[in-house]
Amino acid sequence: MRAAEKAVLMLASCQDGVVSLEQACARGMSRDQVKRRVQSGRWCRVHPGVYGIEGARHSWMRLVRAAALWAGDGGFLSHHTAAALWGLPRFANEPMPITVSAVVHAPAPAGIRFVRRTTLLPRETARVQGLRVTSIERTLLDLAPELTEDDLAANLDDALRLKLTTTERLQSLLDRRPGCPGTRILGRLVARRSDQGITESELERKVLTFLEDYGFPSPLRQQRVRVRGRRFRLDFAFQEAPVVIEADGYAWHSTIEAFEADRRRLNALTTRGYRVLQWTWSALDSRPEQLAEELHAVLRSTSSSSGARASPGVT
Repeated sequence: MRAAEKAVLMLASCQDGVVSLEQACARGMSRDQVKRRVQSGRWCRVHPGVYGIEGARHSWMRLVRAAALWAGDGGFLSHHTAAALWGLPRFANEPMPITVSAVVHAPAPAGIRFVRRTTLLPRETARVQGLRVTSIERTLLDLAPELTEDDLAANLDDALRLKLTTTERLQSLLDRRPGCPGTRILGRLVARRSDQGITESELERKVLTFLEDYGFPSPLRQQRVRVRGRRFRLDFAFQEAPVVIEADGYAWHSTIEAFEADRRRLNALTTRGYRVLQWTWSALDSRPEQLAEELHAVLRSTSSSSGARASPGVT
């Protein structure tokens, strides 16, 4: 095997088994040599100017790499594809077309969804796994018109929890792109999550004011409960029924570890017989009537089923 082809195959092994014509020529192979490899079946044409090497494993990442090579320096993986590469869990293992945002004018080959774009600022792009992608902020903005508000909110929360971005960086993008589709809905969601600087005591005071305004009984505050040998602190617990209100601010759940610990805590309290309601600042502001109805319903159901006994295990 010639040194040039060996160098190309080594490169392809680092690119999930694909290589571009430009890369092959840059390492000493001629166009005729590439053509002969394709004619012999040792290479296969994936996209115009992009080839797969015989024996390479077929995978979604192979398709992603091939799309990136086809787009070249003028293109960026974007939308659902960028979200998956950034690690947003709701896009993991989801079959989807490969989306490329680019300034190239050639028609998109099969398997690539092509979004023609004129400009992307440097701060709106990044590299993930060696691939040119839209920044996480730009990715969320691109997805905003394509997702339901609930799905967009969930992905926004994932990005914040994984510390891929901040509300400040998102707001900076929105300020730069006021006319982009999706700016309004993403801006509304970002504004709701910009309360992460609110202190725990401020949020708890807001809960107490809410309960008083809606005529609920005064709850016990900062009570301790033991579940399976572990002690938990309950933000608000009702004496009349095993109902707990957790005042949740984003700042207390901003890492994967904190998120997992919160899920374990919720599961432990549920198995102990508690009904746990998680309230945020934005929920108290945007849908207080719904929160009141939910709390009324839970208090009624738990009081009737437990004979109005005290909350279990509070110490």
